[in-house]
Formats: sequence, C-alpha cells, structure tokens
Amino acid sequence: MKILLISPNIETLPDPVFPLGLAYLAAAVKKNGMQYRMLDLCFAADCESAVVAEINDYHPDCIGLSLRNLDNVSYPGYFSYLSFYRRIVEVIRCATDRPIIVGGSAFTLMPKRILDFLQADYGVAGEGEHALIDLMRRLDPDRPGAPPPPGTVLGDSHADLIKNLDDLPYPDRSGLDSRAYLRFGGMGNIQTKRGCPFHCIYCTYPLIEGRRIRLRSPKKICNEIEIMKNEGIRDLFVVDNEFNFPVEHAQFVCHEMRRRDLNIRWSAYANPRYMTPKLAEAMGGAGCTGIEFGSDAADAAMLVNMGKNFSVSDLVDASKVLRRTGISFCHSLLLGGPGETMDSVRRTFDTVLALEPTAVICMIGIRIFPRTALYRLALGEGRIDPADDLLRPAFYLSSAVEDHILPFIENFSREHPTWIFPGMNININRRLQEKIRRLGVKGPLWEYMQRGRRFKRSPDS
Repeated sequence: MKILLISPNIETLPDPVFPLGLAYLAAAVKKNGMQYRMLDLCFAADCESAVVAEINDYHPDCIGLSLRNLDNVSYPGYFSYLSFYRRIVEVIRCATDRPIIVGGSAFTLMPKRILDFLQADYGVAGEGEHALIDLMRRLDPDRPGAPPPPGTVLGDSHADLIKNLDDLPYPDRSGLDSRAYLRFGGMGNIQTKRGCPFHCIYCTYPLIEGRRIRLRSPKKICNEIEIMKNEGIRDLFVVDNEFNFPVEHAQFVCHEMRRRDLNIRWSAYANPRYMTPKLAEAMGGAGCTGIEFGSDAADAAMLVNMGKNFSVSDLVDASKVLRRTGISFCHSLLLGGPGETMDSVRRTFDTVLALEPTAVICMIGIRIFPRTALYRLALGEGRIDPADDLLRPAFYLSSAVEDHILPFIENFSREHPTWIFPGMNININRRLQEKIRRLGVKGPLWEYMQRGRRFKRSPDS
C-alpha cells in the first residue's frame, strides 16, 4: 500500500506550524513497511496544482489528510478553514478514485460531521499512529477480507490511546521542508507528553489526547532534539498542553537537556500553579526563553467559572518566579466566559498589568466545541441548539459584556502595545509578522514585545 499524506493547513498567522502529527504518521507508516510520500500545502504557490501533480506522479493507493484546526477560533474576526479542506477533497476526487482518509486533531472534535461535510471516505479520530495502519491494511486489495464500508471512523475511543509513547518511532520530518518553517515561522516543535487531566470548561485537549498523562522519556525527547539540531533547528516550541506538569518529569527533561549541552532556545505552555523556583531555574538553564501561561482570567470568580485549578495568587507567584529567573512570559486571556462582567474584565486587566508580563494574548469570546462543559452550559442556556453542527464557529460571550467589550478593547489597546488581540488584528497582523521575521527574529513573536515596543500596531491593523 502506498499513501500520500497531505497537510492542508495553510494558516501562517501568528506563525506557520510544522505538521508534527503528519510526521508521526509518516514514521508509523514507514515502521510498518508501507510506502508513503508527504505533501505540505503551507508554502505551495498553487495548492490545487500541487495536489494534482503529486497524485499523478506518485499514484497512491489512498490519500490521507491531517487537519490541525477547523477555524482560527477568533472573535469577531473568525475564519473557517473547512471550505478550503473540502475544495482539496474535490480536487483529489477529480485526480483519482482512490479512497480519502481524514484525521488530525481538528477532525477528532467532530469526526462524523466533518467526514460528511468533506465527503471523504474514511476517518481516523484521535491518535492515528495505530489506527491509520489498521485502516490501510483493511483497504489493501491484496489482503483477505472486505474493506470497511465508506463512512467508517476508526480510533474514536480513548481505549485506543497509545499507552507507551516511547514505542513510537521518532517523527519523520524528512519529507517536509523544515527550513521553510524556520524561515517563515522561526522554530520547530516537539512533544514531551500526551494527555490532559485538567478540567477547563472549553478545552478540547482531553477529547483529543485523553485525560491520562502519558510521558515520553527524557532520553527519547533529547534524542529527537539532537536529530532536529542536525537539520539546522535551533529554536523549538514544546506543544504539550502544559510542559510543567508533572513537575518531576519537566525537571528530568531539563536536566537531560542540560547534561547533553544541547544549546537550543525553546518555549512552552505552562500552568502557573506548578511553576516552582527550582523548575524555573532548571528550565532557564536548559535554554528556555519563554513561557505562555493559559491564565484565561485574573479574577477569582472567573477562574472558578472557567474550571481552572489555580488562583490569582498562583498567577502572581508564577510571574514573580519567571521575572527573577529572567524567562520571558506571556499570559493568555479568554474574555466573555460564563459570569463575565465588565467589572471582572477590568479586575483581570488591572491584575495582569501589575504582573508585568512580556506580553498578553487576549481572545474575546470562547469557541464552543461539542462534548465540553462549555457546550453543555451553552446548550442549557439556549445559546446553541442541539441541532447546531458547530462546524460554523459559535462563540460564548457573556451577555453582560457583549455590547461593551469591543470598544473597551479598542481604547485599552491604544495605550498597551504589548497586548495582542488576535480577533481584532490589534498589535499583530500578517504585515507586521513578515516584517519581524525579515529581521531574523526566531521563536514566538510575543517574546519580543517588550523590547519591541517599536513593533507597534501598524496603520492597517
């Protein structure tokens, strides 16, 4: 069996993201003795022509599409990628009659609905390294047995999660242009664990990876970093939902990185509750330059409403720890959740300003996804209907702020150039991003906001 693995994710703001999931799939296919090619559409001049040319040259037995995001989850300037994905499926249909398989983190959120919308043949929900191989074997005409009926989705159960991540081969990046991601995005990426035990009301990580944490060994993680260094990658982003939990594992990873003297710059997401001074020192010594806290709010009542497991004092303490250590840090906020008022917004802003972060990323409204606590709440409040398929973005925005929040943000942002509002294109846009990358800046753009007050909002934002 030959498979053409396609990454149709072409979003480049705030940065193009290397298709790590596709690289994991390619490695699994290779390990099982099957043939594959990879096609990344992120930098293609003409996506449709690239797809047709690859199919005509390779003649695959099946085609796999890995979907990273359904939309940009930004309000009010939301944008859906589904129509583009469906167009790619249509182009594939015109070029070949071979079956089309869809998977990826975005697909896992609403597998049946997305499969029907895209009019593809099969789906792989959740982790695909085992399920895709199983499906390819069942589709192989040289093997006994009938193929599964069209519309089948494999792997849609947390019972199918991979128990030992160290059994997986290292991601195969050889068929992808890592240097293009360095040139336009400034960094590579790596995963040290899967699974999320926390209970944020909107979060989809537990739906995709399950709640049980599964750890990669520090040795395997650092082996992979050395492989990437040989490919010229010197800046990394750790894609775990929270790098610093469990704390002991994060410390072991940092100690192994330092022991090997890997000499790389890296950044990660973190939970403020677990940012201890000892861990921060270990992270800084291992090359960590930036931490993004998924704070959501800095108001006590709103932290409870959002299902967070930390307090305002945890935010204060974690910020102090990183300031002392010299690691840049960013607080990510979600405004308009259940119970939000303009007073709670102001309390959050006042508190975060006092924390003196390098930058703040602030989203307005919260994208509603099925099977989350926010979905059930929105359903009970009549904000959405059970018949809504949610393929078109729906946002939760508290009625107490919906008429006031946008003008408030417009006024606030004029005096705070280090606060980024993606849904309103404030203090970040494509032209600004390209300008900064042309200067040779690597890593997350927000890390440069303090020194880069010169990167103020451009006239077209």
